[in-house]
Amino acid sequence: MTKEYEELKEALRKEPTPEAMQEAAQRFRKFEATEKLKGKRNSRPTLVSLSRGKDYPVAVPLDQVHQEIARNPAYFNLLKRVITKER
Repeated sequence: MTKEYEELKEALRKEPTPEAMQEAAQRFRKFEATEKLKGKRNSRPTLVSLSRGKDYPVAVPLDQVHQEIARNPAYFNLLKRVITKER
């Protein structure tokens, strides 16, 4: 795991306060920028959730994930569960 990924995981482990959500969004932007520099992304990936009736969008382009993390506590908690593997 990269340093940026570990920092993102730590930011997502916090409670979804506005400050924590902003920090997680910044960490995600930093992680995404690092991955782009490595040249690992050649397409326009989209993060998709197959759940219906949730408080977050079901499809978010990867370049907009940080915005959704910053404004939506439900999405913050979704990524927290996915990335940190905590319930």
